[in-house]
Amino acid sequence: MKKIILVLNHVQAGMGSDEHANLAPSGKKAALGPGQTLTPYLKEQEAEIIATLYCGDHYYLEHQEEVAKKFIGFAKKFQADAVICGPAMHYANFGEMAGSLTKYFIQYGIPAIAAMSVENPATQVYQQEVPIVKMPKKGGIGLNDSFKNMALLAAEKAKGNDTKALEERICF
Repeated sequence: MKKIILVLNHVQAGMGSDEHANLAPSGKKAALGPGQTLTPYLKEQEAEIIATLYCGDHYYLEHQEEVAKKFIGFAKKFQADAVICGPAMHYANFGEMAGSLTKYFIQYGIPAIAAMSVENPATQVYQQEVPIVKMPKKGGIGLNDSFKNMALLAAEKAKGNDTKALEERICF
C-alpha cells in the first residue's frame, strides 16, 4: 500500500469554522473530513491515507514557511509516497494554502497534488506550477469524479509513474 498524507484547512478537518482560522498546525493518524470519501477510491489504487495534517488557513497565510517546514518534516518522517492538498473547492484562503503547500512539497522531492475549482483564485496562480485536479465549486455534479481523479493521480505519483497524460485529462 502506498502511503498518502492529506492536508486540509481547519474547516475541512472538522475543527470549526472561521473562529478557528488561526488554528496552529496539527495532525491525526486518520483520514479526516474528505479523507473519508477518498479512502475507498485510494484503496482501489492500492494506496491509503496514513495521516491528515491541518491548520487554520489564516494561520497558514501568516506562517507559510513554518507550517511548510513542519508538514514536510512530518511527510518525510512517515515516509509518505505522495501528498494531497485539498480539496479546496472555491475557498480562496484554503486554495492559496493548498497551492503553495503543493509547491513546497514538490520542491522538497515529495510528490504532491492540489484539488480546487476553477472559481478559486489560487487555480490561476498555481496551475502552471503544480497539478491541480479539477473539481466543482461546492458538492454536486462531478464531485465523485474529482475524488476518483484525486485518488488516481496521487496513487500514480506515489508509484513514481509518469502522470503527464493523466494530468492533461483531469487537471487545469
